Amino acid sequence: MAVGIGLMASRLGFLILLLGMTVFVTRLLLREESELLRDQGEPYRAYYAAVPRLVPSLVARVPSAGNAPHWAEGFRAELMYWLLALAMSVFAITLNLKIFWGIFAVAMASSWLYKRAKPIHSSTPS
Repeated sequence: MAVGIGLMASRLGFLILLLGMTVFVTRLLLREESELLRDQGEPYRAYYAAVPRLVPSLVARVPSAGNAPHWAEGFRAELMYWLLALAMSVFAITLNLKIFWGIFAVAMASSWLYKRAKPIHSSTPS
């Protein structure tokens, strides 16, 4: 994200954005890790030891919990971000702010509706 935004800045702005985002994300990452370790204890310590911090792995590093994925719920949860990407892409292609703001409004409405909707699946057996 910092590289993408930095490409629209001056050379100095690019360096400042990249450095600032790196510092911000690193501090956030370390704080979240310490909170997870405090809250979850030994299970998180084992997970932390098995899974690389920033580099994705092509093979599973921890055993599956055996739960089935809930694809519809996952797509619904990420819909706002897909719509925001669409809005930015359409604006980059057309330079039409009306279309951008229209898609942006739909994205925000989808987020609002998602937060108020009941989950598609039930986590407890009936």
